Amino acid sequence: MNRYISRPATRRGIVIAGIIAMITVIATRDIKQDLQPRLQEVDTRLNYALFDFKGQILDEQGQLAMTIEAPVLRNNATSGIGAVTRPEVYVRENGNQWRMRASTAVISADRQFVSLAGDVSIVRYNAQDSDALEIQTRDLVLDVNSRSGNTDARVSMKHALDQLWADGMFLDLVNDQFELHDNVKAIYDTP
Repeated sequence: MNRYISRPATRRGIVIAGIIAMITVIATRDIKQDLQPRLQEVDTRLNYALFDFKGQILDEQGQLAMTIEAPVLRNNATSGIGAVTRPEVYVRENGNQWRMRASTAVISADRQFVSLAGDVSIVRYNAQDSDALEIQTRDLVLDVNSRSGNTDARVSMKHALDQLWADGMFLDLVNDQFELHDNVKAIYDTP
């Protein structure tokens, strides 16, 4: 039994290993050249989700317009639209603190509009008024720059003992004003 490898077998092995190495180098160089144009065409935009999300939306002047908090924000890279689960939207204007809650929200790609979908609850707190204004509606569209909201759905409002109902509303968060559209009914508490 021969315990040593003969020289011709060793030479053959070295030659075969060298040929395999050259083939590997040539093959990987061709693959790299083929991938180069494709890598430049890759879309690097990402779909993503943020958990325990807190974000700020700025107006056209770069001023804070509103803050949004939610358990989940999902962003679609292709459309640029953000979908928010159980959002809470906060707006501070002229001494008023507005809090809006909804089932879901959609943030437009240009960040100009926030559409609160499903049941929407709005509460306005004011340091000078001990009673909060409470508004219940559905499907409210917020305009970030004008800090206003609009809905065509049924609206129910309560402030102290006063109550109002209507079909549709325009809400001006800056000036603390609202305009009720149709079928307006009210019950006022008289002193």
